[in-house]
Amino acid sequence: MLIAIDPVVVTIGSVAVRWFGLLALAGLGLAVWRSLRALEGAGLPRRLALDAFAWGLPIGLVVARLVHVLGWWDYYLTHAAELWQVNIDGLALWGGLLGGGVIAFARLGSKRALLRRRILDVVAPNVALGIAVGRLGAFLDGHGQGVPSDLPWATRYASPLAATPDFGVPRQPAQVYDALVALALVGILSALPRGWPAGSRVAMFCVMYGAARLLLGAVRLDPPFLFGLQIEQILALGGLAFGAWYGLQPVLAANPLRRARVPDAGQPRAASDLPGDVAA
Repeated sequence: MLIAIDPVVVTIGSVAVRWFGLLALAGLGLAVWRSLRALEGAGLPRRLALDAFAWGLPIGLVVARLVHVLGWWDYYLTHAAELWQVNIDGLALWGGLLGGGVIAFARLGSKRALLRRRILDVVAPNVALGIAVGRLGAFLDGHGQGVPSDLPWATRYASPLAATPDFGVPRQPAQVYDALVALALVGILSALPRGWPAGSRVAMFCVMYGAARLLLGAVRLDPPFLFGLQIEQILALGGLAFGAWYGLQPVLAANPLRRARVPDAGQPRAASDLPGDVAA
């Protein structure tokens, strides 16, 4: 499949606006806008979510850059001058999700565990939508192509300005696979019944998107970092584990085996015998 689209949307002086950067910003803006609307519709505090976003975004960008540099450390070892040249293609998505997610999680407050779960549930499908839009930009730009392939849908680019590793070599459209996974997550998370425990949507996002990133490592060009795994695969494995733990918390809290024993008849209950809120 030959992609003949110009990866440069417009040139303003010496600045070239490319599809990847444009749609990555559009995806971020769309995710924030839809999340704020959904929070308002659900009667949840938008100000709290905006505070978490304001802290999470800059930290996420820093961690995204750090993870990218660590993943390609052998390249930057001989190109040290490029360490500070931060472009959209020099950021690791899973680094941003980890750095921004941890800070946002902390800012939402551990003392408001149920509220935090409900806010994250609203945000999760919109994050997936933002990722899908950004990956579309990567596809139009030529960034993120995978290993060479002879499949009918393998892509190659005609423009010499495309960010493809080479020209004339059909490669796996790894960025398209990622976009399709993210779009599927939007549908799945949005369709979950409202009766599910709070936190289920964000937990499913972490588990399913983490599992997808582990599998997509087979067609991506990222170098191995540790134990034969790419650095984003390692972070995705951590995200998967967190999602499984976070999703199981309401179930474990409701398990009768974990509850305190009921006192004998006629004995008053101690305060410690009363079931408490889920703390995570």
